[in-house]
Amino acid sequence: MGFLVYIMCIMVFPGIENMKEQLIFRSLGDPLKRQRIGCGFMNKKGIHTDQFHSQFSTYALVYVIKGHGYYEIDEGPDKGLKIPLEPGCLFQRFPGVAHSTILDPESDWWECFLDLGEDIFRALVSMRVVIPTEPVYWTPPYSGVEEGIFKILKSLESTLERDLPRISMEILQFCASLLDRVREGDDSLWKRIEMSCQDFTSMIQQRIDLQEYCRSKGWGYESFRKAFVKKMGVSPGQYIIQRRMDEACRLLRAGRFSVKETAMALGYKSPYEFSAQFRRITGWSPRDYRGASRNQALDML
Repeated sequence: MGFLVYIMCIMVFPGIENMKEQLIFRSLGDPLKRQRIGCGFMNKKGIHTDQFHSQFSTYALVYVIKGHGYYEIDEGPDKGLKIPLEPGCLFQRFPGVAHSTILDPESDWWECFLDLGEDIFRALVSMRVVIPTEPVYWTPPYSGVEEGIFKILKSLESTLERDLPRISMEILQFCASLLDRVREGDDSLWKRIEMSCQDFTSMIQQRIDLQEYCRSKGWGYESFRKAFVKKMGVSPGQYIIQRRMDEACRLLRAGRFSVKETAMALGYKSPYEFSAQFRRITGWSPRDYRGASRNQALDML
């Protein structure tokens, strides 16, 4: 009984204040193509450049326990995007994808991580558990990440090699459950969409560069665009055009603005550009729409 209590105690996460750095890596599978699995807890206090334009051969899921920094995407459409990292962030290192992680050396950075072979990574992607265009998430409070990774660490320390496939399946299930819960609990994308709709309405007189807009907010353009389409039914660009057309109709109905003045008020380069888009969306020329609105108003007098 005493031995069982001892085993149960060492499987309980002691809290980061009582934690020392621990790392473990094991390998499994065909001897000619061994797959690495590993996990650990690391303290990186005093480190500034953790990774710089780095590419890994394995997949890593990293949870920020303490500290601050940022994750920078180094390739693809969101190249140069810097995403803030803080306690509660869950970020990913994808195999063969260049990225950087820059830390605040004074912030006493602590992280825990899972490191998985490429075959397991491909399985997670095929199951839509891992989405390579979404490298960073914020976890709900009390998500149990540290406790779960600590238990995996202790299992890897004590498991015989013949039982490693079972442990790898448990790790895969843990990743799937964690990422599903994070995405369900993370409403930040929906808040971003609501905020962006307000911004687009207030910026209706400007020409909006959507990728630059997302970059200024620290958002990934592709993940934002996909979530926007899912929630609003149209792309951000189509939404902006529709809001402009709504405002154009309002101005033309009022009758106080010419077609040229309306075009300039809505940020178009020329009345011709405005007229072409207005006709394509509404089926009317701006001049005809303005005239029809005035005639309708006179008929109502």
